[in-house]
Amino acid sequence: MKRLLALLMFAAFAATAAVPLPELNWVPGSDWLNVKSFGAKGDGTTDDTAALQKAFDAVQDGTVIYFPPGVYPVSSELVIIKKPPFKGKEKRLLGTGIYGHGRNTVLRWQGKADGTILRDRGMLHCRMIGLTFDGNGKAAAGLNHDNDNKFETHLYYAFCEFRNFSKFGVLSEKNSIDGLSTAEIAFEHTIFDNCGTAISFTSFNDYNYTFDGCRFTNNKAVAVECVNGNFYVRNSRFENNGTDVVANPEHASSIRRSVSVNAGTFLKFGNSVSPMTVENCYVADWRDAAAITSFGAPLTLFDNTFRHADAQKAPLQANRNQFLLLAANTLLGPSRLTAGESPRAITVPLPEGALPLNADTDFIPAEVKLPTALFDAKTQFGARGDGRADDTEAIQKALDAARKHGNGAIAYLPRGIYRTTRPLELTGSGFGLGGSGLYSEILFAGKPEENAINVRPSGELLLDNFAVNRYGLKFNADRTVSGFGGTGADIRQFPSETGSRVTYHSVYVRGKYSHMPFLLGFRLENLTARDTVILDNVEGNIHAINSGAATIFAPVSYEGTVWIKGKASGGIFGIMTRLATLSEYSIHLENSSSLIASDFYIEQAIARTITLKGGDADAPGRVTLGLAKLDINRDGNASMADELVAIDRYNGEINFIASQLYPPRYPAKFTVAGDKARLGIFSSFFYVKSFRLVPENLPLELLATGGSSEFNKAALTLPGAAHNPAAAVNALLDLRRLGRLDWQLNYPALLAR
Repeated sequence: MKRLLALLMFAAFAATAAVPLPELNWVPGSDWLNVKSFGAKGDGTTDDTAALQKAFDAVQDGTVIYFPPGVYPVSSELVIIKKPPFKGKEKRLLGTGIYGHGRNTVLRWQGKADGTILRDRGMLHCRMIGLTFDGNGKAAAGLNHDNDNKFETHLYYAFCEFRNFSKFGVLSEKNSIDGLSTAEIAFEHTIFDNCGTAISFTSFNDYNYTFDGCRFTNNKAVAVECVNGNFYVRNSRFENNGTDVVANPEHASSIRRSVSVNAGTFLKFGNSVSPMTVENCYVADWRDAAAITSFGAPLTLFDNTFRHADAQKAPLQANRNQFLLLAANTLLGPSRLTAGESPRAITVPLPEGALPLNADTDFIPAEVKLPTALFDAKTQFGARGDGRADDTEAIQKALDAARKHGNGAIAYLPRGIYRTTRPLELTGSGFGLGGSGLYSEILFAGKPEENAINVRPSGELLLDNFAVNRYGLKFNADRTVSGFGGTGADIRQFPSETGSRVTYHSVYVRGKYSHMPFLLGFRLENLTARDTVILDNVEGNIHAINSGAATIFAPVSYEGTVWIKGKASGGIFGIMTRLATLSEYSIHLENSSSLIASDFYIEQAIARTITLKGGDADAPGRVTLGLAKLDINRDGNASMADELVAIDRYNGEINFIASQLYPPRYPAKFTVAGDKARLGIFSSFFYVKSFRLVPENLPLELLATGGSSEFNKAALTLPGAAHNPAAAVNALLDLRRLGRLDWQLNYPALLAR
C-alpha cells in the first residue's frame, strides 16, 4: 500500500511493467476554483490560453485551482504570480494548489516553437498534483521556476507528467538576483518523457530536490541535471536517456534504489566538496565507456548491480585520488568494478542483502483510489472559518460523520482559520482530516496544557493538508517565542491497542525558525510495536517520547527539532529527506536512543545542533546519520561557536556517513563526554578550516574521508583514528534497513516478487 498522499488513499503498483500516469478521480472541495468557471473548455480544440490565465490571475494565497478532465490547448505562456496588494513584503504565493486528473488532464502546447507552457514567479508551500504538460514536440519547456521575486521553497509535485519538450520538462532557472532560488522541492510519481533535459536546477541554493517513485525516459540530453544545489533520487526508473544524472552538487547528494537501462552514462559526478552515494541501484547496458564517471569528494557505492554484455566495460571510472567506499556490489558481465587503479578505495565486508531490482522494475502506480466522500466542516456543519467564531463543535461533527462513513472519508476544512477551544478528537480508523493546504488553519485557543488535536487510532488514519497554530503565539524577531507557556502539543498521537498506521501528509505544525525545540509540534508518545507512523512532506517539530518500539518513518520533512527520548526500543525511527534551518537543536536524542537518517540537511543552526545524550543505565543504541550539510550559525555563544556535535555519555555506536561539514572559513569540532560512545566517520568531507575531536585522543574509526580541496586545506586533528573497513558495516546495514522500511510501507509488491 502506498503512503496516503494529499487525499489520495490507496495505490496499486505495477512492480515490473511500465504503466501510464494513473487517473485521479477527485471529489472537488467546496473552495476549489474550477478553470471551466473562467471559460476554459478542455475540448482539445478551443484555445484555452486566455481562460486559464484568468484563472491563474484569480489565485490568492491558499487558492486551489482545479482542472477537470480534458485537453487544454495553450498557445502562449501562462504565468502564475502573486497579485498586489501584498501582505507586508511577501511577494510569493503561499499555500496554492493546482489539481488535475493525472493522465486525463493535459495542457498541450499549440503555439510557436520554443515557448513555455507555465512560468512560476515565486511560490511557497505550494503543490501541483495530477497535471500532464505536453510540449507537442514544439514547446521548449513545460514549467519554468523563474522566481526573481523571492526565494522559493517547499514545493510539492505528484502524479504529473512532462513530455515532448525540446529543451526542458522543468527548469529552475538561474536568477538575476543572487541567492533567489528554488529549494526543498519534491517530485513523487512524476514522469519525464522525451525532453531535451527532463529537469535542470542551476542556482547555488537549489538544494534539497527529492525525486521519489519517478520515471525518466527518452530524454535526449540529461534526465536530472544538477548544475548547483543538491538532490536525492529514490525509487526511480531511468531508460533510454542520454545521461541519467549529471551532478555538480554543492552539498552531499544520493541515488538510491533506482534502475537505469540503456543510458549513455548513468551518473556523471564531479564536485570536490560534496559526497555522493549510489545505493542499491540496478544499472544495465550503458552505452558509453562507463556507467559512472566520478571525481572529487568521496563516493559511496554499495548494494548495486551492474549488468553489461561487454566484460571490458567496467562500471566505474573514478579519479585516481578520489576516496571510494565500496561494498556488496554485484557484476553481471563486467570483469571488474573500476576502470583503473583506485588506491584510495576502501572495500567494506558487507554481507549480501540488497533489495531486489531488475531491468524491468518501475515505480509508477497503476491505480490510485481517492476518497469518495468529503464531509465539509463549513458547508455541511456550519463552521465559520473566520478566526473568531468557535468552530470546535462543527469540525468535530464533520470528523464524526467521516468516521461513521469510513472507507477513507475525509472531514474537510476549506480555506479559512478555524478557531477551536478544546482538542479535536480523531478516534478509530478508516477516515481522516484534510484541508486545502497551508491556509486551512486550526487556531487552537484552548488550555495551554491541552493538545490541539488528539489522535487515538485503531487502524488507518490520515491527516492531510492543513496547519495548526496556537492563539496568542508570537514569533519574535530574535526567534524567541512568546504567548505560550504550556505543555500541550499541536498534534499528539496515542498508542493503539489493536494496531495502527497513521499518515501525516503536508501537515504544518510549530517549530520552524524558533527557540522552542521541546514545545508544540508532533508528539508521538508511548507508541508500541503495534504502531506505524508516516510523516511525509510535513513541517515542524517531531517528538518521539518513549516510542522506541514503534515504526516511525519520515520520507520528506522540514524544519524544527527531532527529539527522541525514553527507554523503549526495538522499533525504528527512520528519516530520509529532512531540512533543519536556524534550529536550536536539529537532532536531540536522550537515553541513548537510536536513529537512522540518510539525507539530513542542517544549516544556520545553533552550536551543538546535534546533541546525543545517554547514561550508564541505558541499553546500547545506534545512530547513523547521512548529513547532506552540517552547518551552524557562528554568531552564537563564542565559547562553543565551532561545536557542531555534542555527545554526552551516549552508550552505543554513532556513525556519520557521506556527510559534509560546512562552511570552509571556520573550524569545527565534535565534543565527547563519557567513554561508551563508539564513533565512526565514513566517506565524508570536511569542508571546514580545521576539524578536531575533544578529547583529541578519542578512539575513532575513519574511512574514505578527507578535507582538502581547492577552496580549503582542512587540518584534521585525529590522533586516535583507526581505519578498519569492517567498522562501516553497521552504518551500511542501517541505510539498507531504512530502504527496506521504505519498500515495506510504500512498495510492498516489490518485496513480494
